[in-house]
Amino acid sequence: TSIGTGTTHACGITADFARRLEEYDLVTPRIEAGERMYREGEVDIAAACGRLARHGLDARHLRAFRTAAGRQSALLEQLVASGLRSRDLERRRAALDDLESLAGVATELAQHLLVRDLREASER
Repeated sequence: TSIGTGTTHACGITADFARRLEEYDLVTPRIEAGERMYREGEVDIAAACGRLARHGLDARHLRAFRTAAGRQSALLEQLVASGLRSRDLERRRAALDDLESLAGVATELAQHLLVRDLREASER
């Protein structure tokens, strides 16, 4: 999917905002025939960033989410690293399945921690 040069793309962000997201490593395009193209996952990320931006968060603020996700990813990868490097196709496939399951649990944990912290903030 491309984010063209028009004012707003279907995912709700401008091309200018997409470029700011690129600057802060939140999305990564590939260039095809001089046009910036984004995979579906990148478009989903851009759309979520756009929804947060409507509440006053700029790309530089959203970088904190990227940093946190990178740390979580690195930690989970360490748990299955030997399987991911294996020459055995079945072992690699099992490691990827484990990684996907771990990602789901990590996402759930992050959600619970965020909600708890927000509740505590609202009680202050």
